[in-house]
Formats: sequence, structure tokens, C-alpha cells
Amino acid sequence: MDDHHIKVDLLKLLDDNRLTVAQGTSNRNNVLFVVGKSSAVTKLEELTSCYTDRANMKIATVEDIGLATERSLYNAILSGFGIDDQVSCNLLLLSTYMSLLAAGGTLIAKTVVGTEEMLLKNMKLYGFLNVAISKSSPGVVIGNMPTYKVGASDKITLNPEEKETVISAWKLGDNNSETISEDDLLEADDLKKPDSSSLRVCATTKKAKACKDCSCGLAEELEANRLKDTPKPDTSNAKSSCGSCYLGDAFRCASCPYLGMPAFKPGEKVQLAGNLLQDDF
Repeated sequence: MDDHHIKVDLLKLLDDNRLTVAQGTSNRNNVLFVVGKSSAVTKLEELTSCYTDRANMKIATVEDIGLATERSLYNAILSGFGIDDQVSCNLLLLSTYMSLLAAGGTLIAKTVVGTEEMLLKNMKLYGFLNVAISKSSPGVVIGNMPTYKVGASDKITLNPEEKETVISAWKLGDNNSETISEDDLLEADDLKKPDSSSLRVCATTKKAKACKDCSCGLAEELEANRLKDTPKPDTSNAKSSCGSCYLGDAFRCASCPYLGMPAFKPGEKVQLAGNLLQDDF
């Protein structure tokens, strides 16, 4: 690649990315060239000397890139454009470029043709925006810094009228807020005093449920409450589904309403004699 071709490529890249200004313009961009070999510095110095009136150009090798910080920040960094120069833009070098670029600055990096995708991914990983592979220059990837620097801050100014509106919305004064009495949140059932018997629990189960070997009387108490709350069956108009209820317990099923009563004739009202309720002794 001859010198003339290098000059044309670099100048086109600078012009395409609006890094050069018209001759005689004082507000020029700061551009840093990073090369891998010190031998490439001389060739690039010849190029940059021809365009000092269009951009403030500086050249640094990878080893001496720390000295490039004499300028606070650069508007653009061109990496790997020395003759026979292949600067590997690893993550460490990209981190250095991030610290040298101004907000919104541009990184134009040249890599081995065919490895552009890897460089593109690394630049995106480090936070560069609008990263793309150059269509006109093989092996060149271009990306931009965000328009802010890490740690940057800015003051937020609120309109005085909007500020008062926001503040008043969070005030809890009597004039602009309503309170609710906690008594209004209670229902009638919430005010009833619970029955002490319903609060009794088993020491083992910690619930109102008797344990397997209950000996404290809770099992009997719960069973009595269950039977008390269970309505007794009405046998006055009961009809037998099997037709054998009147014959006695030997012929009755387990759920028969006449279970325990003496035998009777069909249709006859069952009554127990008074002496049957007395002890035999």
C-alpha cells in the first residue's frame, strides 16, 4: 500500500465522519492517531502536517498512549492506520480509548479483514454506540461515544409553578387530605367477643383438634359440641326404603332412623313404655 493511497483513505474517513473543517477555521477537532510501531509515526507525521489547518492531529504509539492525555479529550481516535500496522483493539485498549474520547467522540479502528465482527462486538460491549463496519474501507469499524461522560451531572430546574404543584400533592395537611376512622373499617362481627370454648386448643396439635391419644377431655368436648349442633332426625314421617325397619334392629341398616327402637307393626307409632326408662335394680 503506497503513501498516496494511505492519504486518500484517511482523508476520506476524516471527511466522511465530519472530523475536518474548512481551511482557516479556528474551531478544529482534536484527532489522535494510535499506531503499533514507532516506524509508522514518521509516515503519519508527513500526512498530518498537510492537514494541520483542518484538524488538530496527534500521533502516539500503543506503548506511549498514556502520554496522549496532554490533551484533555479527543474528538476522534484513529487506530491501526500506520503502514503495515495491525493494532489489536483488545478490551484493555478500548478502555483506554473510552477515557481519551470526549462525549460523542468517534473511534475509527482498523483490524484484519475478516475479523470486523469481533471488533464490532467488543466495541458494543464497551458501550460504543452506532457501531458499524465501514462499507468503503475494508477492515474498518466505526463507533461513537455516548453524548455524556461517566460521572457527569446536570442540574434539573423546575418551573416554580410546577414545583409548587408537585410539593402540594405530597402534603398531608387537613385542607387537602381525607382521613378515615379505623372504627369505620370494622364489621359488626369483628366486635363480638369470641366464646372461650372456641379458643381452647390441644397442647399437642396447637389447634382446636384433639390428638390421637387425647386424655384431657377435649375429644369428648368436641364430640359433644358436634352432636349438639347436629340436628336429630325426624322419624315421625320416616319411610323405610328397604321395608324391614319395623322388624327390629336385626333387619335394619346402619343408617336406619329406627335403630335402637323395638319392633313395631307397619304404620304403627313407636312408643316406649315408661318402665323401660327405669333401672331393673
